[in-house]
Amino acid sequence: MRLKLAGFVAAVSLAATQSAFAADMPAKAPVYKAPMAAATPWTGFYVNGGVGYGIWAADTTLLTAAGVCIICETQVQGGKGWLATAGAGYDYQFTPKIVAGLFGDASISSLKGTIQDRAVNVAGSSGDIKQTSSWAVGARIGWLATPKTLSYWNGGYTGARFSGSNFVDNVAGAPTTISTPAFTANGWFLGGGVETSLSPGWFWKTEYRYAYYGSKNVDEVNPGRTITFKPTVQTVTSQIVYKFNGGMPAPVYPVTPAMATNWAGLYANVGAGYGMWAADSTQSAVGGACALCVTQVQGGKGYLGRVGAGYDWQFAPVWVVGVFGDFDISSLKGTIQNQAGATSGTIKQTSAWAVGPRLGWLPSPQTMTYVNGGYTGARFSGTDLVNQTNGAPTGNTTPAFTTSGWFLGGGVETTFDFFGMFGKGWFWRNEYRYASYRNKTVTDVTAGGVLISDISFKPTVQTVTSSIVFKLN
Repeated sequence: MRLKLAGFVAAVSLAATQSAFAADMPAKAPVYKAPMAAATPWTGFYVNGGVGYGIWAADTTLLTAAGVCIICETQVQGGKGWLATAGAGYDYQFTPKIVAGLFGDASISSLKGTIQDRAVNVAGSSGDIKQTSSWAVGARIGWLATPKTLSYWNGGYTGARFSGSNFVDNVAGAPTTISTPAFTANGWFLGGGVETSLSPGWFWKTEYRYAYYGSKNVDEVNPGRTITFKPTVQTVTSQIVYKFNGGMPAPVYPVTPAMATNWAGLYANVGAGYGMWAADSTQSAVGGACALCVTQVQGGKGYLGRVGAGYDWQFAPVWVVGVFGDFDISSLKGTIQNQAGATSGTIKQTSAWAVGPRLGWLPSPQTMTYVNGGYTGARFSGTDLVNQTNGAPTGNTTPAFTTSGWFLGGGVETTFDFFGMFGKGWFWRNEYRYASYRNKTVTDVTAGGVLISDISFKPTVQTVTSSIVFKLN
């Protein structure tokens, strides 16, 4: 089994020279000069709760009752939606910088997507399927970037519940006799996040999680076929944490004053991450009449690298505003299909860019939480379509295309001095981003350039990145 690990990636080095720009730097922004920092107790029991968003991508095939494949080429179906989570755990601070603990949580969710068959007519049938709930138990280990800010990684065991589905005819949307039962899938997860102290006992946690589930055989009711369904789920949540600080007391460490941090000035950033997309898709025949009128949700997943730059202005002791731009090189691979023709191909998001503003709040002198948004574009690859049954080339292709839209996101950025290895100016940023792109008409043409059909493709992309930032001031 090829393991695809989650997108919280270790820090990437960034070469930058401060001296060349020092003479041109603007006047310094107001500096958050904090009083002596109070000790932040990280040892103890806690409860947590919050909300988030998730996308899943499921590798699927279709088998007869005897186990012979009907759709042998893997199709990647997708789903997306909201979730609410609650949990509890225990942490222990081992050293001035290291915290570790155990936890468990459960979520109620509505991550809605598509499961499909190729029966009823030439265009097949499909149904809506949702991840309705999930749970996880595991361990985490964290590093205190500042006395009030914990960056952590976690992992463990997880399970998810998916709903049953009643299939409809893909052409007309009429009900069929085909259905699938609800089922549970079990697997493992990896993730990470940032937690920061807000006030005594109260903390704010933003967490990314990647869950991998094994293949599940979903047996249809009438005509008795089997759909293999192998989901990967990516979620991001924002949660409030209350720590009771009970149990065994942690060692007591001397607390130093928080260093004044100037957040104003130019910066450059570089990092890496993981992303998923879910694309609503229909299909039209030549002349515009729909050949596949019921919306199918296709999916994709993969890694990305990001570079960017921006300018921040600290206009008040605890408020920062700025503008930025960045560019991604990516390989978010999934499926585009002409189900009426029983063909499909592999499609990738190969690059993306974004520009916009951000607004940040400083819960401590060394940590900024922020929201951002703006305009974005993405490039998707062309593909050679193959027969879904045997993988044979058809000669039909779809072209590469670009689509544009908007994004919203947010993250946490903190000063970064890993055991004295880095000097001033280095920061560590973890960011979530949700991008919604316009519907794009993708042509399916023969080798001779004859139009077969138009495929509508409307992607939503969710990414999580971890980056190193160097501020020139």
